[in-house]
Amino acid sequence: MSFAEYETSLQNGRPVRLYQFQRGPLKWGYTSTDRNMTFQSVVFRTIEGGINDDGIRQTEDSTADLLTLTAPFDIDIAQMYRFSAPSQKILVTIFDHHFGDNDFLVVWMGEVTGVRFKDSAQIQCKNLSASLERTGLRKAWARHCQHQLYSQSCSVSRNAFKSIGQIDRIDGSSIGFSAAIGKPNEYFSGGYIEWTTQYGLEQRGIEQHQNDSIFILGGTTGLVVGQELAVYAGCNRLLETCKSRFNNVLNYGGSPHMPGKSPFDGTPAF
Repeated sequence: MSFAEYETSLQNGRPVRLYQFQRGPLKWGYTSTDRNMTFQSVVFRTIEGGINDDGIRQTEDSTADLLTLTAPFDIDIAQMYRFSAPSQKILVTIFDHHFGDNDFLVVWMGEVTGVRFKDSAQIQCKNLSASLERTGLRKAWARHCQHQLYSQSCSVSRNAFKSIGQIDRIDGSSIGFSAAIGKPNEYFSGGYIEWTTQYGLEQRGIEQHQNDSIFILGGTTGLVVGQELAVYAGCNRLLETCKSRFNNVLNYGGSPHMPGKSPFDGTPAF
């Protein structure tokens, strides 16, 4: 029988739903059934407490078609959001299948937007259509640079401004990083730290840098003394910093010589 015949059958249908999560090259699979299943080299595990969703919706307003998955709070996907959201996007693909059939039908694709913890984990997801309808960023006319640091438009190589070292001390908001002592104050402000976890690379922004103290946006949860980090220099978006620190004036994305008076303030030109 085909998948469509199983779906329309009154007695032969034995539906199974598979949930696949992906973060970079890593994949996790869970199934709503009582046994493990393998599809596309991914093992979809059955978990105690099960996993289910609140129903797939497809309306004219894709931003309202949110999907909530309910699963035990100790699964890997939920634990990534235990203290703060991961820096990498987590994609979600849902397959429908029937026992006895060889077909697996993709019925939903999207990404995780957050997790609420109650007696279980409420994993909130939005579909790909909602992402496509999101308003994109537009370059503004301003004195400050509009480029994302280390992006293709910026063209600065981040490896040339990377410092590697270990955490010397730690509190709830900052870390001690001896490799920063040789750098001027604020050198790392606006940059970020990067380290490897069991779930892949993790990044967190730097709010301020003073001497060997680096203050982390979102706090220091997940970091420990002695842990090795890569710390990348930041940028305050000023022309002088682009020139003196990065030698990248030709790619500066701002308009430093724009007039201080707006031509649109209503004042007559004559």
